[in-house]
Amino acid sequence: MTEIMNLLHNPRPGVPGEAEYTAGFAATVTYDAVGRLKVTSIGDYAYAARPITLPAGDWVYSAWLRGDVGGSDPTTTENRGLYVIVDGKFIAHAPFAGKDKRYTARFHLDAETTVSLRLAGPSTVGDSMAWYAMILASKQDYDQMRSLTDANGDPLNLTWFDGNTYPRNGGGGLAS
Repeated sequence: MTEIMNLLHNPRPGVPGEAEYTAGFAATVTYDAVGRLKVTSIGDYAYAARPITLPAGDWVYSAWLRGDVGGSDPTTTENRGLYVIVDGKFIAHAPFAGKDKRYTARFHLDAETTVSLRLAGPSTVGDSMAWYAMILASKQDYDQMRSLTDANGDPLNLTWFDGNTYPRNGGGGLAS
């Protein structure tokens, strides 16, 4: 059996977990009961940040953007999307291109480096964006996860859960 490792914490809905991301200077960050991270704008450059030290190699950072929350959908795309930053410089960016979709940024590190993984929020004060199913994996692990097939060679089409899609059957054990 092959082990595929996601370096980010994605708690199963309802299971308490520590917050990995912290608010940037123009945002508040909260986790809802089902594990989504909500970035709410209090200024014009809202984001959640997560520092992590990675060895040299090729990496993939990916997250699902659930949608915007607020009085109306923000119309600007400035500063929105998914970013990887090293020493204050953008090394990878998946720019905002709509909600209810997965964003993925690929990047390469020549040496062990501390990167800042960022999930951007809207630039409209008071509006927010909800992210979930965050992945940080080596390119090899990510590509392997994406290529998994069943016994017939058909793609597994792995999907990620959130509080609305996680199967709940009233119990907490495997037999319930």
